Amino acid sequence: MDLISSSAAAAGMKAAAGPLGALMSRYRPAGVPRLGSKEDRASAYRRLLDASTRAFGYQYQYAHLHREAGRAADKVLMAQIPTMWEIPTELISALNGVRLCGTVQVIDAAEKLVTATSDLDMSEKKKDRFHAQADAIVAAQKVFLDVCREELSYNTRWYQWWRKRKERRYLRSQTSA
Repeated sequence: MDLISSSAAAAGMKAAAGPLGALMSRYRPAGVPRLGSKEDRASAYRRLLDASTRAFGYQYQYAHLHREAGRAADKVLMAQIPTMWEIPTELISALNGVRLCGTVQVIDAAEKLVTATSDLDMSEKKKDRFHAQADAIVAAQKVFLDVCREELSYNTRWYQWWRKRKERRYLRSQTSA
């Protein structure tokens, strides 16, 4: 029985590492997001939408309770203060996630969404003015969502004529029904 020398073993391992390394580098497990991948971007966009929706919900609830119940709601509102402090942090963190992997158009829409969400004045006494600010947040969310759908190629492209035709038929059936 002949023993293989260490130099021969090293040469054999080096020769096998080339093709094996190429196969291993191509291995991408399904469902695992990679930085800059479509799944990673969609996750960052979804996180910002969730954070802005949560912030809007808490702000709306706080303003409504404060306006309607006044001092009687202070005890309930004070219990939610720790959560209220966490929301802007979560919103900025989600915005930074979008800034990390988003395109220029998506980042612009995300920054406008965060600005609209932060501009909501919870102590606004006039209902009409408060609802105008709330409508601005909803409009900014819609713009952000549309830009994200376009960037992630969820919208139909001009060359996908069959899909476009099916969409038109569906929309026509919705309007007629």
